Amino acid sequence: MNKRLLIILFLIPVFAFAQKGNIKGWVEDSLHKYALQSATVTVYQKADSTLLNYQITNAQGEFNIGDLPVNTGMFVSISFSGYISFSKEIRLDSASKLYDFKKIYLQRDTAKNLEEIVVKAVVPVKMNEDTLEINPRAFKLDSSAVVEDMLLRVPGVTMWSDGTITVNGKKVDNVFVDGKPFFGGSPEMATQNLPKTAIDKIQVYQEKDYSKQEITNTDLDSTLTMNIKLQPDKKKGYFGKATAGIGSDHRYEGDLSLQGYNKTSKLGVVGNINNINKSIDNVQSALQNNTFRSYNRRNYGAPDLSSSGVNTVHYFGATFQHNFNASTSTRFDNSINGTYDWRQTNNDLVTDRVNVQNLEDTLGVAYKLTTSSNNTSNSNGIYQSANATYQNRKRARSFSLNTAYNWNDVNSVSQGNSTTYKNDTLLASKGANSSESHSKSNNLNLSGYFNNNDYDEGINKKSFSTNYSLLYNSAESDSKRTSDYESFVDSLYTQKYDRRYHNESSNLTANVGLNYNGLRSLLFGNYNFWNINIGLRNNITVNKSDLQANVQELDTLTNTYKINEQLTNTNSVINIQNRPGISFFKTFTKMLTDRYYQSLVVRTDLQEQMLYQKNTSTLSYRNVERSYNFFTPASSVNYNYNRFNKYNLNLGLAHSSSATAPTIDQLYPIKDSINIYNVVVGNPNLKSAFGNSFTFNANYNSQKFSANNSYNAGLTLTYNTMKNGISDSSIYSGGGGRTAYLINIDHTKSFSGNFNANASFKLKKNMLQVGYRGGYTSANAPQYINSRLSSYKNHSLNNAVTAFYSMLDIFNITLTQSVSNTVTEQSGQEDQQPTKSKTYSTRANFNLTVPKDFIVSSNINLLNNTSANDQSVSAAIWNASVTYRFTKQKQAEIKFSAFDILHQNKNIQNTVTANSNTTTITNGLQQFYMLTLSYYPRKFGGKGRGSGGHNRTGSGQGRGNRS
Repeated sequence: MNKRLLIILFLIPVFAFAQKGNIKGWVEDSLHKYALQSATVTVYQKADSTLLNYQITNAQGEFNIGDLPVNTGMFVSISFSGYISFSKEIRLDSASKLYDFKKIYLQRDTAKNLEEIVVKAVVPVKMNEDTLEINPRAFKLDSSAVVEDMLLRVPGVTMWSDGTITVNGKKVDNVFVDGKPFFGGSPEMATQNLPKTAIDKIQVYQEKDYSKQEITNTDLDSTLTMNIKLQPDKKKGYFGKATAGIGSDHRYEGDLSLQGYNKTSKLGVVGNINNINKSIDNVQSALQNNTFRSYNRRNYGAPDLSSSGVNTVHYFGATFQHNFNASTSTRFDNSINGTYDWRQTNNDLVTDRVNVQNLEDTLGVAYKLTTSSNNTSNSNGIYQSANATYQNRKRARSFSLNTAYNWNDVNSVSQGNSTTYKNDTLLASKGANSSESHSKSNNLNLSGYFNNNDYDEGINKKSFSTNYSLLYNSAESDSKRTSDYESFVDSLYTQKYDRRYHNESSNLTANVGLNYNGLRSLLFGNYNFWNINIGLRNNITVNKSDLQANVQELDTLTNTYKINEQLTNTNSVINIQNRPGISFFKTFTKMLTDRYYQSLVVRTDLQEQMLYQKNTSTLSYRNVERSYNFFTPASSVNYNYNRFNKYNLNLGLAHSSSATAPTIDQLYPIKDSINIYNVVVGNPNLKSAFGNSFTFNANYNSQKFSANNSYNAGLTLTYNTMKNGISDSSIYSGGGGRTAYLINIDHTKSFSGNFNANASFKLKKNMLQVGYRGGYTSANAPQYINSRLSSYKNHSLNNAVTAFYSMLDIFNITLTQSVSNTVTEQSGQEDQQPTKSKTYSTRANFNLTVPKDFIVSSNINLLNNTSANDQSVSAAIWNASVTYRFTKQKQAEIKFSAFDILHQNKNIQNTVTANSNTTTITNGLQQFYMLTLSYYPRKFGGKGRGSGGHNRTGSGQGRGNRS
């Protein structure tokens, strides 16, 4: 009976899918009998005019719409600009489930009084030249609904659970409002704040990406843009959020944000105070935490219980944007943008760490070192940053200038202890350390670019692009560090240090890059040189770094601090790098209108890398002057195949080479013996490392007009080899101390593969999304341990499966299962067991809106780790909340939350290296409860309250002049 019941349960969805039908036909001009491409075919439910599905006819005027209910009255409406609409009532029979219209002839609209069937609903989607236009008035929603609520109901539009938007299978790269970025350009700022009633229409169109340095005139050069056009009386307004929350265990939070806009300007301010591990990095993330949309699938603004330590944050930010013209075209821009961030943080951190090392002594006898350590620290700091950008773009000619400044002031204290055992029984060493530090830094960055790439007229002699940057930073720090190390196996010795450090540093970097793409036209004139494009490029970077280090050490005899001559020094480094190159690329294309399009781009870059280094120091052994010269070619092949209204496939194969010269700290490092566990010894004979990288990638995504189902998949394979790689020969003491002698080593190689696949299904008003993400990495490199060659192989496999199901505004749930497994094996050492690490994570998150305006949310994360000492470390972290939205426009909210209900929160991390396994556990927030009150001030145009306003149907224009 149980098996039969399970079979029935599994077959229910199959039966549900089976009870679907479809309609098909051809749309033609009644007089000339030619096909009408891009006519809109819309299907409504007769009972309430609910939109069921729609489709745009192809080049042959064909349509075929599926996923339609059987035994249900429906209206089918066909519309095309300049023609009289066609409407018919139908009902699909459960036996055949198909209605074939054959050929439908539309008559030109030459008279206004012709009789026609009237459908109360309006056309939801239509093609206006090459622009897809979505009509908000075709979707019946609550008065408080926002753009995202509407997009969830548009056939062909998929709102993925990670925030990505696709239209007919294509990923939306930009979301604009009236042709301009909306408060930073994040899609959520527009889709989760703007009310549906303020929208005139939503346009979706393809355009060239003129920010690219070189255009190949293929689909790879284009971006998909979604432009939300506001109604004329809604082009100014404001919205925001005010929140106050208090909880148990002295927890609190407060949010205040307000954004206002008009036709040319946008201003937003935001503030936050909390001690619940809500991380706020900048004004953009702060604003995203305060969007109006109540159905928060990605848990924005929630405390981060996986964050290490207990954090307190005080934050204030502001953003400003002004457009010097009111144009709504995305091809033109003349604007200035600015942001300001101020953040004060305090972090209390407790760290417990276990490190297991598998070693062999010089006689080949294997042994194990297990080091247990604990550390407590507190850091507090103030961070400020200001950024201003001016942009001017006219079609394909663009200019940008960006200025950024940030300032930091940080204090920190820490202390810790460690104990090392040999073979789990013999006490090998003990150590204790403490530190106090204060640091300040200033950073100024000027950068920009100028592009003159009018590829619509072909690549000509004036086609070039340039970029430039100037970076200056200065820092000053004071610290005090003590160390007490005692070894019981290395001739029983003790080392004690008490040092004070004062460092002053500055860094200046200037960079100028130039790309000239019109060399073919310059050399060959009108001769097209077999359509091979030729470009010149050159990039020059000049860097100067200065350091003044003053180190004083405690003299125990006099109890005074004296200068440490070995560590006190003044150092200056000059690096000049010049990278000239010439590139050749050719594009092959083939197409059949509205059937398929394919392109092949072959490219090669011949590049030279010239590097000059000069180091000047008061430590004579660090006075070095060197120059290097490398040939670093690169090449690539990219293939794109687009099957119209079916799918798109991209394949790419690339090779690149790079060289890395050894730094002064690798050639002649300053040896600071205070860190007995990790001492690095330089090598003045180090050679430059030279690497080759080979990459293959493949991407597939379905592309069907108004399809209810969407699929995409991606595969990336990378293989790297390294010659003269800089590695080390490590000598381990019996007490666990490590001395690393830097050496060059060959035959280092690695491989990685990543695969992801996602599918989305719209089931009437519901949505199901499933996804898989997997990755495999393998590294193989020789090294020396205790003077013996000991190559290691590292294998890491990660898998994650995610399922997301939603019932529009009622319910959604996300389930994720991930497994991470890492194995490291060493060759050349006998009786060594592989080092292993495993991590299992099971996550579940759901939101339920029952009854209306009540939202019940819960998430749980089950963790299980195999630690460094082969013990299982697990935790179950469960959070839940209940939210109630009230007032007419749902602008007020009360919320009760419970965090870490099971009181098991801990942060666990495993790290596997060549011959060691480390498990780190840090503290985090523990169980607490919180009550918050929020209010969302909102007004969009007019004098009325809330988000109301009259409707207006825009006429729309083509891609060349969108307004």
